[in-house]
Amino acid sequence: MSSNENPDLFWDLSAISNKQLASNFFKKVASAFCVYSPSVEKIYSNFEVILPRDSNSGLIVLPNPYAFHDMFSFINNASIKQTGIMLHPGESFGHQGGLYLSLPMRGNKRSKMLEFVKGINLINNTYKAKPGNQLFLPVLVNGDLREFKAAHPYLHLHRIDVAELGNLSQFERQDIQDSIYHRFKQIDKLLVAPTA
Repeated sequence: MSSNENPDLFWDLSAISNKQLASNFFKKVASAFCVYSPSVEKIYSNFEVILPRDSNSGLIVLPNPYAFHDMFSFINNASIKQTGIMLHPGESFGHQGGLYLSLPMRGNKRSKMLEFVKGINLINNTYKAKPGNQLFLPVLVNGDLREFKAAHPYLHLHRIDVAELGNLSQFERQDIQDSIYHRFKQIDKLLVAPTA
């Protein structure tokens, strides 16, 4: 499937000043995420990140067309939730690698910045305490790659709520949950290496 057939696969970076830094960051961490396409209601867990030679204004998320078992269909938009959680490269804060999470705080407009392991432990404990002992299942959606002051890239993290997938069987929901959860666990390998 090309970006012409699915516009969600072309990520426009024209509003980002340091496109190379943003692209490098995305390519580095993309292996730990699944990508959701709202226009076709699919989640992709097997894809490449392509930087077009004829354009420096964006990147392409190119799903593996032969990996049908790594595509999940009939994922309704209502199941994809905004979290307000941001993923940052350590370099944005003067570190030689690693990742940081910016977490929204209730009753306070300011967010809380935590080193990744501490942040993800807090997030996981928060979700497990919710009814149904939920898992935090992050997915990326076109537009989630952004930048803040001094042209530092970051990723806004969406999540999927598999309880909203009432049109799918329990087996299908479990398969989606397991795929996203195990892919996200791969982010551990990125914590010791520079992200840009």
